[in-house]
Amino acid sequence: MPADRLDARFKQDTLYVFKAEETQLIKAWPDLSAVRKHDRNARWLDFEPDYPLIRPYRPRRKPKPKPTPADAPQQLALDLVLPPDAPPLPATRPRLKPAQRRKRAFDAFRFSCPKPVARRIEPFRGDHLPLLRLLRALGERGDLFDTNPALGYCLALTLRQSPAAGQPERDRRLDRLTRLKQAEIMAALGLPDSKRAVKAMGKIRPASMSRDLASGLKRLLADEAALQVMGHLPALNLGALTLLLDPQLRALATPVLFEAIVAEPQEAYFPFTARRLADIQQMADALGVDISRRRFRERRRLDALFQDLARDYTRLEDGRLQACRFPPPPVPGTDAIVPLRAPQALVEEGRRQHNCVAGYAERVAGGDTYIYRVLAPQRATLSLVRWPGGRWQVGELLRAGNHPVSAMTRRAVQTWLETHRL
Repeated sequence: MPADRLDARFKQDTLYVFKAEETQLIKAWPDLSAVRKHDRNARWLDFEPDYPLIRPYRPRRKPKPKPTPADAPQQLALDLVLPPDAPPLPATRPRLKPAQRRKRAFDAFRFSCPKPVARRIEPFRGDHLPLLRLLRALGERGDLFDTNPALGYCLALTLRQSPAAGQPERDRRLDRLTRLKQAEIMAALGLPDSKRAVKAMGKIRPASMSRDLASGLKRLLADEAALQVMGHLPALNLGALTLLLDPQLRALATPVLFEAIVAEPQEAYFPFTARRLADIQQMADALGVDISRRRFRERRRLDALFQDLARDYTRLEDGRLQACRFPPPPVPGTDAIVPLRAPQALVEEGRRQHNCVAGYAERVAGGDTYIYRVLAPQRATLSLVRWPGGRWQVGELLRAGNHPVSAMTRRAVQTWLETHRL
């Protein structure tokens, strides 16, 4: 996607988003309609954005002026006075970069919403439009999102998926549902409504909710063994829930590992530990290694086992991995950040950097991970992962031997990524 085409503006209560060969119009609160049109098509079609609309807003603090040392040389002031008949100087503003224009546009969209609404929507990583429409309909009863945001998310998806009934019927159904207790709402949505299930639902962090997770909640909340684990955790994030959804992988994790997962901020958005365990299980099965009796307490033990298995697995599956076909990189590379487009490039990167990226070949081929070689400011290996909702985010960014990178390198990678996405 050309970087100069990816842009956004906000004017006349409308967010205009310009993507490659497509224009999108999203009406601000309280209209909340959205249409898009392909550049070669004259028709505007309804759609729902697959990117978050309500972005966190944190104004930058102005740096405090440094005090002038007492012994510093004094600067002479020049009194330059324009003649009375001189024309006024034109006001000059610094030209905004595309990423700054996009941020300003999405900030304006956020400010169009009432503050309590924006505050409730902000933690969710996707499906903002149906969530906004639900809160518009709830009005004063929007406190459901304060006590059980995951249930509010499921309610928004359910009402969105029943358009055939028509708006009046949906409004009546919503009015009936929101007058019920949380257990009764869960039962009406087809979810288990036991006391333990309702309590577990209330622990789910809104940042972890996605359509994939919502579709698996019915099975998860009906699993007594999973409910027992959830009952002992202070909160539930995507990492813990993804691991609980797979009984085979769940058996490999100890309570200590689950506690570490819910304490890790990134596990709210992407199930890193569950993915690592799934990769280990796949490689162990291929190599004939029995890990069913293993119980893991720490992520570093998982990483060490993954590296050991990846070396043997790469040799065993060398022919099949070479036949893997990687999709195009999700974000265009630069001279300093180079996408690795073939399995052999992953093997070479792993050899040079003393890491295990060769074990990610099948995930890259599957389309949910991509590996890049970072050459500056430091030599490093970068993995991008597709989070729920479709956004690509930084998964791992490490120097040789899996050592952490500097803050400068992390900022450079993040700036590159922000240049190519909404």
